[in-house]
Amino acid sequence: MKAKKILIGGGVALAVIAGLALESMVSAGVFRTIEPHFDGQCTRVEGVVGAEDITIDPETGMAYISAMDRRTLMATGEHKGGIYIYRPGSFATPLKFSTDLDQPFHPHGIDLWKASDNNNEGDSDAKDRIFVVTHPIVPGKDGAPGTPISQIDIFEIDDDRLTHVRSVNPVEPISLNDVAAAGPDSFFASIDNGSVTPLGRQLEVYGRLARAGVMYGQGPRMSRVAWDMVYANGLQVSADGKTLYVAETTGKRLSSHSISPIDGLLSPIAEIQINSGLDNIEFDANGDLWVVGHPKTFDFLGHAGDAAKRSPSQVFKVSWENGEMIADEIYLNDGSPISGASVAAPVTTSSGERILIGSVFEPFILDCSL
Repeated sequence: MKAKKILIGGGVALAVIAGLALESMVSAGVFRTIEPHFDGQCTRVEGVVGAEDITIDPETGMAYISAMDRRTLMATGEHKGGIYIYRPGSFATPLKFSTDLDQPFHPHGIDLWKASDNNNEGDSDAKDRIFVVTHPIVPGKDGAPGTPISQIDIFEIDDDRLTHVRSVNPVEPISLNDVAAAGPDSFFASIDNGSVTPLGRQLEVYGRLARAGVMYGQGPRMSRVAWDMVYANGLQVSADGKTLYVAETTGKRLSSHSISPIDGLLSPIAEIQINSGLDNIEFDANGDLWVVGHPKTFDFLGHAGDAAKRSPSQVFKVSWENGEMIADEIYLNDGSPISGASVAAPVTTSSGERILIGSVFEPFILDCSL
């Protein structure tokens, strides 16, 4: 009888494990059929590797690109990334900003704060600022490998140079992903992994545990203002500064939150489930959101380890209709011509509407007509 109970218990446990594995595969899009489509035309622009995030200056139409050669970093432990500037539709090689940093620069998510938006302070000499999630390496002890940490670095833009203003560090060694400027010295930052150990982060990602969230930074400090998210990724603050949008990758959710003007605390407004591993968010001139997704997230993990393994990319345009967010799929590929796309930045140029598509690993961006 005891042996029979053990066998039954073991069978139930195996069934539960198999069910969870199958559910994870379905959620990751393993069995999904990809039917590529896009109405526009894309041109490959080289000269920048790992353009993980791109944001557009709404006044000039120039694109700011956060780039990092992650494959070289993983292989050698060394590589200095950078912030680049590019004019959409020009197809010219992006130009890299110089900085006054004296340490390796590992940029991730970025956002632009315009001095012209600084109406309350009336500082005519204020300069535009770039907010960057960076991952400096803390040296290990006694020759041990270094450990990457997360922080927000703020730079003033001075022609072709970025001047460092300050670094803002979270109290805990959590992993930050994207940043959205809320003022000249304030911002929101997404926590993709709330766990602080390598094992905890693996369990969080593969188990889709709700340990992520959002931080709010003001001056030299930041604190958590949102919890219970599943791999929070892309962020954007609305033009009026009243609403924060958050994209969750393994949570497959895009949510909107009202922002308290006093302390940055968030209150949920609405959300939409989108069947893709959501990444970065950008606004277009009409205030609609453009969100990139990974329709097959296991393929993206394979691509991270091997450039020959291709990962499909997806772009959604999200608009408001009758108080609800509505998502329309604008672009879908099967891993070609760009693999593992992470951002789609819309922009209006003299030649028409365009989107710039960047990715985590590819040695180019796509400049596409719409």
